[in-house]
Amino acid sequence: MNKNLVNRRYCLIFAAVVFAGFAVLYPFDAVSRAGTDSEELERLFRDMGVVKSVNALPVEVKLKDLNGRPVSLSDFRGKIVFLNFWTTWCFDCRIEMPHMENLHQKFKDKDFAMVAVNLQESAGQVKQFFKKFKLTFLALLDSDGEIGARFRITSIPTSYILNRDGIIIGKVMGPRKWDEKKSFALFEHLTKRSVETTSNLRSAK
Repeated sequence: MNKNLVNRRYCLIFAAVVFAGFAVLYPFDAVSRAGTDSEELERLFRDMGVVKSVNALPVEVKLKDLNGRPVSLSDFRGKIVFLNFWTTWCFDCRIEMPHMENLHQKFKDKDFAMVAVNLQESAGQVKQFFKKFKLTFLALLDSDGEIGARFRITSIPTSYILNRDGIIIGKVMGPRKWDEKKSFALFEHLTKRSVETTSNLRSAK
Protein backbone atom coordinates (compact mmCIF):
# COMPACT_ATOMS: atom_id res chain seq x y z
CA MET A 1 0.00 0.00 0.00
CA ASN A 2 1.18 3.51 -0.79
CA LYS A 3 2.96 4.96 2.26
CA ASN A 4 1.65 8.47 1.63
CA LEU A 5 -1.91 7.16 1.45
CA VAL A 6 -1.51 5.42 4.81
CA ASN A 7 -0.11 8.57 6.43
CA ARG A 8 -2.97 10.60 5.02
CA ARG A 9 -5.49 8.17 6.50
CA TYR A 10 -3.85 8.37 9.92
CA CYS A 11 -3.92 12.15 9.74
CA LEU A 12 -7.63 12.15 8.93
CA ILE A 13 -8.38 9.75 11.78
CA PHE A 14 -6.36 11.89 14.20
CA ALA A 15 -8.17 15.04 13.09
CA ALA A 16 -11.55 13.35 13.55
CA VAL A 17 -10.62 12.24 17.07
CA VAL A 18 -9.45 15.73 18.00
CA PHE A 19 -12.61 17.32 16.58
CA ALA A 20 -14.82 14.88 18.49
CA GLY A 21 -12.86 15.61 21.64
CA PHE A 22 -13.50 19.34 21.33
CA ALA A 23 -17.18 18.73 20.64
CA VAL A 24 -17.47 16.77 23.88
CA LEU A 25 -15.15 18.89 25.97
CA TYR A 26 -16.64 22.33 25.43
CA PRO A 27 -20.24 21.53 26.42
CA PHE A 28 -18.94 19.69 29.47
CA ASP A 29 -16.79 22.68 30.35
CA ALA A 30 -19.79 24.97 30.03
CA VAL A 31 -21.84 22.83 32.43
CA SER A 32 -18.86 22.65 34.79
CA ARG A 33 -18.58 26.44 34.88
CA ALA A 34 -22.33 26.73 35.48
CA GLY A 35 -22.04 24.30 38.40
CA THR A 36 -19.19 26.30 39.90
CA ASP A 37 -21.25 29.45 39.44
CA SER A 38 -24.14 27.87 41.35
CA GLU A 39 -21.85 26.88 44.22
CA GLU A 40 -20.49 30.41 44.42
CA LEU A 41 -24.01 31.85 44.49
CA GLU A 42 -24.99 29.54 47.33
CA ARG A 43 -21.96 30.69 49.31
CA LEU A 44 -22.84 34.35 48.72
CA PHE A 45 -26.44 33.65 49.74
CA ARG A 46 -25.25 32.08 52.99
CA ASP A 47 -23.04 35.08 53.72
CA MET A 48 -26.08 37.38 53.52
CA GLY A 49 -28.55 35.02 55.17
CA VAL A 50 -30.54 34.60 51.95
CA VAL A 51 -32.73 31.49 51.80
CA LYS A 52 -32.53 29.87 48.37
CA SER A 53 -35.86 29.51 46.60
CA VAL A 54 -36.98 26.66 44.39
CA ASN A 55 -39.79 28.53 42.63
CA ALA A 56 -39.95 27.50 38.99
CA LEU A 57 -42.34 30.10 37.58
CA PRO A 58 -41.94 33.87 37.24
CA VAL A 59 -43.97 35.99 39.65
CA GLU A 60 -46.18 38.81 38.45
CA VAL A 61 -47.02 41.95 40.37
CA LYS A 62 -49.06 44.83 39.00
CA LEU A 63 -49.32 47.90 41.24
CA LYS A 64 -49.27 51.69 41.01
CA ASP A 65 -46.30 53.90 41.83
CA LEU A 66 -46.46 57.06 43.95
CA ASN A 67 -47.74 59.05 40.98
CA GLY A 68 -50.51 56.61 40.13
CA ARG A 69 -48.76 55.04 37.15
CA PRO A 70 -49.21 51.26 36.75
CA VAL A 71 -46.02 49.22 37.04
CA SER A 72 -45.53 45.50 36.48
CA LEU A 73 -42.64 43.30 37.53
CA SER A 74 -42.53 42.03 33.95
CA ASP A 75 -41.30 45.53 33.03
CA PHE A 76 -37.97 44.51 34.57
CA ARG A 77 -37.38 41.27 32.66
CA GLY A 78 -33.71 41.00 31.84
CA LYS A 79 -32.71 42.58 35.17
CA ILE A 80 -31.95 41.30 38.64
CA VAL A 81 -34.80 42.54 40.85
CA PHE A 82 -34.61 43.30 44.57
CA LEU A 83 -38.24 43.17 45.78
CA ASN A 84 -38.86 44.50 49.28
CA PHE A 85 -42.06 44.57 51.38
CA TRP A 86 -42.23 47.26 54.07
CA THR A 87 -44.19 49.98 55.90
CA THR A 88 -43.30 53.46 57.16
CA TRP A 89 -44.05 52.55 60.79
CA CYS A 90 -41.76 49.50 60.78
CA PHE A 91 -38.63 50.25 62.84
CA ASP A 92 -36.48 47.66 61.08
CA CYS A 93 -37.60 49.03 57.71
CA ARG A 94 -36.42 52.49 58.73
CA ILE A 95 -33.04 51.03 59.63
CA GLU A 96 -32.78 49.00 56.42
CA MET A 97 -33.95 51.56 53.85
CA PRO A 98 -30.79 53.75 53.80
CA HIS A 99 -28.70 50.60 53.19
CA MET A 100 -31.05 49.70 50.35
CA GLU A 101 -30.58 53.16 48.86
CA ASN A 102 -26.82 52.66 48.83
CA LEU A 103 -27.25 49.29 47.10
CA HIS A 104 -29.55 50.94 44.58
CA GLN A 105 -27.02 53.67 43.83
CA LYS A 106 -24.26 51.09 43.42
CA PHE A 107 -26.10 48.86 40.93
CA LYS A 108 -28.84 50.95 39.30
CA ASP A 109 -26.86 51.09 36.03
CA LYS A 110 -25.99 47.37 35.99
CA ASP A 111 -29.18 45.54 34.94
CA PHE A 112 -30.54 45.85 38.47
CA ALA A 113 -33.89 47.13 39.74
CA MET A 114 -34.97 47.85 43.31
CA VAL A 115 -38.71 47.74 43.97
CA ALA A 116 -40.14 48.55 47.41
CA VAL A 117 -43.77 47.48 47.90
CA ASN A 118 -45.47 49.43 50.68
CA LEU A 119 -48.22 47.59 52.50
CA GLN A 120 -51.55 49.37 52.92
CA GLU A 121 -50.43 52.98 53.32
CA SER A 122 -51.21 56.08 51.30
CA ALA A 123 -49.06 57.63 48.58
CA GLY A 124 -48.74 60.74 50.75
CA GLN A 125 -47.29 58.79 53.67
CA VAL A 126 -44.79 57.00 51.45
CA LYS A 127 -43.76 60.21 49.64
CA GLN A 128 -43.10 61.90 52.97
CA PHE A 129 -41.05 58.92 54.15
CA PHE A 130 -39.00 58.83 50.94
CA LYS A 131 -38.31 62.54 51.16
CA LYS A 132 -37.23 62.29 54.80
CA PHE A 133 -34.79 59.45 54.16
CA LYS A 134 -33.71 60.69 50.70
CA LEU A 135 -34.72 57.51 48.92
CA THR A 136 -34.73 57.42 45.13
CA PHE A 137 -35.64 53.83 44.19
CA LEU A 138 -39.07 52.74 42.98
CA ALA A 139 -41.94 52.49 45.47
CA LEU A 140 -45.20 50.70 44.69
CA LEU A 141 -48.43 50.77 46.69
CA ASP A 142 -50.14 47.56 47.78
CA SER A 143 -53.13 49.54 49.03
CA ASP A 144 -55.40 46.61 49.85
CA GLY A 145 -52.65 44.19 50.93
CA GLU A 146 -53.51 41.71 48.17
CA ILE A 147 -49.93 41.30 46.93
CA GLY A 148 -48.58 40.98 50.46
CA ALA A 149 -51.11 38.23 51.13
CA ARG A 150 -50.18 36.46 47.89
CA PHE A 151 -46.53 36.48 48.95
CA ARG A 152 -47.58 35.33 52.44
CA ILE A 153 -45.77 38.19 54.15
CA THR A 154 -45.81 37.47 57.89
CA SER A 155 -43.11 39.91 58.99
CA ILE A 156 -41.47 43.04 57.64
CA PRO A 157 -39.16 43.82 56.12
CA THR A 158 -39.17 40.82 53.82
CA SER A 159 -37.16 40.86 50.60
CA TYR A 160 -36.98 38.67 47.52
CA ILE A 161 -34.32 38.39 44.82
CA LEU A 162 -35.60 37.66 41.32
CA ASN A 163 -33.46 36.53 38.41
CA ARG A 164 -33.59 37.98 34.89
CA ASP A 165 -36.58 35.79 34.02
CA GLY A 166 -38.64 37.12 36.95
CA ILE A 167 -38.25 33.94 38.99
CA ILE A 168 -37.67 34.19 42.73
CA ILE A 169 -34.26 32.74 43.60
CA GLY A 170 -33.88 33.94 47.18
CA LYS A 171 -35.78 35.26 50.21
CA VAL A 172 -34.69 37.31 53.22
CA MET A 173 -36.76 37.92 56.34
CA GLY A 174 -35.65 40.82 58.52
CA PRO A 175 -33.30 43.72 57.82
CA ARG A 176 -29.84 43.49 56.30
CA LYS A 177 -27.02 45.95 55.73
CA TRP A 178 -27.29 45.79 51.96
CA ASP A 179 -24.35 48.13 51.44
CA GLU A 180 -21.79 45.83 53.06
CA LYS A 181 -18.96 44.32 51.04
CA LYS A 182 -20.52 40.83 51.07
CA SER A 183 -23.82 42.24 49.77
CA PHE A 184 -22.05 44.07 46.95
CA ALA A 185 -20.23 40.82 46.13
CA LEU A 186 -23.57 39.00 45.86
CA PHE A 187 -25.16 41.47 43.47
CA GLU A 188 -21.95 41.91 41.51
CA HIS A 189 -22.02 38.15 40.98
CA LEU A 190 -25.68 38.15 39.97
CA THR A 191 -25.51 41.07 37.57
CA LYS A 192 -22.25 39.97 35.95
CA ARG A 193 -22.70 36.22 35.76
CA SER A 194 -26.39 35.71 34.99
CA VAL A 195 -26.08 36.32 31.26
CA GLU A 196 -22.88 34.29 30.91
CA THR A 197 -24.25 31.35 32.92
CA THR A 198 -27.41 31.22 30.83
CA SER A 199 -25.33 31.35 27.66
CA ASN A 200 -23.08 28.53 28.87
CA LEU A 201 -26.00 26.28 29.74
CA ARG A 202 -27.62 26.85 26.36
CA SER A 203 -24.40 26.04 24.54
CA ALA A 204 -24.18 22.78 26.49
CA LYS A 205 -27.53 21.52 25.21
